[in-house]
Amino acid sequence: GSDAANGSGSQPQHAVVVVAAMATAAEGAPAGGERVFPTFGFGSNSVRQLRGRLEDPSLRGFPARVRDHALAFAGPNRTWAHNEDGAEGGVATLVPLEGEVALGTVVYLTEAQLSTLDGFEGVPWVYNRGKYRAAVWKGGEWQDTEVVAYVKTDASSFYPPSEAYCCAVLRNLRGSFPSMHTLVLRDGLGVRGTWTHPGFSQLGLGAFLFEVGIRKPSPWRLPQRIGEVLRELTGVGVTGCAQALLEHVAVMSGEMVLDLDEVAIARRLFASCGAGRELPDDCGRDDAQAERAPPEDEVPPVVFEVE
Repeated sequence: GSDAANGSGSQPQHAVVVVAAMATAAEGAPAGGERVFPTFGFGSNSVRQLRGRLEDPSLRGFPARVRDHALAFAGPNRTWAHNEDGAEGGVATLVPLEGEVALGTVVYLTEAQLSTLDGFEGVPWVYNRGKYRAAVWKGGEWQDTEVVAYVKTDASSFYPPSEAYCCAVLRNLRGSFPSMHTLVLRDGLGVRGTWTHPGFSQLGLGAFLFEVGIRKPSPWRLPQRIGEVLRELTGVGVTGCAQALLEHVAVMSGEMVLDLDEVAIARRLFASCGAGRELPDDCGRDDAQAERAPPEDEVPPVVFEVE
């Protein structure tokens, strides 16, 4: 994602929404009574990605929905361009769409943390902040909350998101909505296609490295660390798909590039079977998620293909 502060009453268009509020530590907010802003991530900004970016392991997430808006993708973006061809891709934004529901995860951030996140989101050139109304699942009920979202300043050009970015968005949305398995790839005009996870062992190398880095106890700073590791792997002859890692004994023994923790995560992912709706779900064991939406309250996307 990428975002900034927009004081106007308009609703601009990326991947995070915020609620100005006081919250307690029990709600996932910092202790000490500091003012926090429930920040709604609908793109790559999952709780774990935010933990890595903001270096705060205490952050926790709650399911959230913004009605009459839809997740869309626009570009060009190079920071997540980790496909083998290095092509520019799209990143997330919100577009108004009556009857649709944008799903995401709310995390409580301080003003200082939002200022740091602004830097990651490219505010005010790439993203800006806009206020929205969201329903946040807390304590067994949906609570109406005013939120702020990081939305793209220019969402006019559709670019398909990279595989690594799709993995990041799915990780975020599935953390809050467990039955989520398909991303609808759209722009402001309509749906351009869909994406489902092919299974960890079938990913390209960049996307697989995302899946490794997001699962570290102290998550990688994303997406920068993916590019750094890709360059190191290229230097020792590992390129292409995730399977290429298995062919390099020194890398998969923790002797170079990947540390022992990262190797253990990689081996666990390679051993995990399933794709699409059968993709293994390890978010339920993740302390980053304070709550997950009950199945009856999950909202499937409506798909209308562009003619």
